[in-house]
Amino acid sequence: MATLQDLGKAIAGHPQKVQIMFLGFDLWVEVYASGRVRPSLFKKGGVPTSDEDPYKGAKVPLMVVGDNIVVSVDITLPPDGFRLAP
Repeated sequence: MATLQDLGKAIAGHPQKVQIMFLGFDLWVEVYASGRVRPSLFKKGGVPTSDEDPYKGAKVPLMVVGDNIVVSVDITLPPDGFRLAP
């Protein structure tokens, strides 16, 4: 069963910078309950932005951890499973 520590080790050891993590439902709940999840704004192209950015298009809030790693639930994964993507 994967834990938050296992997830952290996998992110740290990933050969490329992780931009999104797909989590099984139970692990997703654990990540949200960890207190490390925060909203971050993204603009077209999936580029992180801020309120101060003069960009006129839509800025979409997504939940992230760490250095803007998007947190996503994937109900096709086992409850404690995860997949990381660059």
